[in-house]
Amino acid sequence: MNANKLSVIIITRNEEARIQDCLLSAKFADEVIVADTGSTDNTIQIAESLHVRIERVPFTGYGATKQKAADLAQKEWIFSLDADERITPALQVEIKENIDNPESYVGFAMPRLTWLWGKPIRHGGWYPGHVIRLFRKDRGHFSSSLVHEQVIVTGQVKRLYSPLEHYTDPTFPHYLAKLDHFTSLAGKELAGTTERCNPGIAVSRALTTFIKMYLLRSGWRDGLHGALLAGSSAYSTFLKYLKAEMIRKGYEDIFLSSSLLEKKNE
Repeated sequence: MNANKLSVIIITRNEEARIQDCLLSAKFADEVIVADTGSTDNTIQIAESLHVRIERVPFTGYGATKQKAADLAQKEWIFSLDADERITPALQVEIKENIDNPESYVGFAMPRLTWLWGKPIRHGGWYPGHVIRLFRKDRGHFSSSLVHEQVIVTGQVKRLYSPLEHYTDPTFPHYLAKLDHFTSLAGKELAGTTERCNPGIAVSRALTTFIKMYLLRSGWRDGLHGALLAGSSAYSTFLKYLKAEMIRKGYEDIFLSSSLLEKKNE
């Protein structure tokens, strides 16, 4: 890989348990930026020990915060990495080869293999689930979504073969806590649309989510893990629609994450 080509950006908040392995997997890049949104644990100290660039930014939703990190990058290509993800050696090779000779491509999508509670999840719509994470800075940007943000590029996108590895939620209680945070953000975003969000719709959408993941997309093939994922995803959908309706009725402070409440009250 030619020098001064690649920036890896990572947004963090209290990621001391996972940030070291994440950063070590990104050390092949020309620049690694940790955009921290207010960690109170040892995340910053661990990042400093690995000699990466550290920036402190406010959390304003996942899309806007990642865009802030992208704006800080100084290289031609950007790779967006989450703290619970790892760039494998095989993927590193593909990245280097493709940005050295990108042809007409301005973005690259890759499969993402999620490891959940010690097991790789290959069904239920979770794999390969190609995601655009590598893009030319002048041809791509993040959507403004509060949660489930996407990279939007202007130009051609190529699919890579090697997966990005995702080590999420070491325990089921941790998964449920994150689910609550994400459904609050998703509910707030949905509340700002014209989509109907009554309890009947919440139940209907939740059932559809379970049937799609567990039956139509063969989540049952992942055993107990697949059942838990389909059930919790259905619960997530149910919460998102109910929280959206409650927010519309004036109960916003009950469901907003603490970081967004802090932003709201500034």
